[in-house]
Amino acid sequence: MGVVVPKIEASSVHKKLNEHGYGIIGTSSRIDEAVDSMRYLSKKYPAAEIETTMKKLLEDIEKTKRRVNALSSRLYPSYRCEELYNARLEEMEERIRSG
Repeated sequence: MGVVVPKIEASSVHKKLNEHGYGIIGTSSRIDEAVDSMRYLSKKYPAAEIETTMKKLLEDIEKTKRRVNALSSRLYPSYRCEELYNARLEEMEERIRSG
């Protein structure tokens, strides 16, 4: 459709306890909680990608609707007037020919 949407790529952050890069002794348990939060967030990436894509598509649809409304409110009436004017001219020419 021509709408640029983000593509989110995430690698797995799940590692074994000894591969975390910090020692268990001397660190707070909050670090482990943060690592668990990152695992949770990594599962949310696809949902965030879909949500952002939908928002961008909706914005583009709204922009297109505004353009269509602008065209129909400006061009159609002038086209319709021109069409009626041409029909009137043809009618007058027909009267002159038959006249």
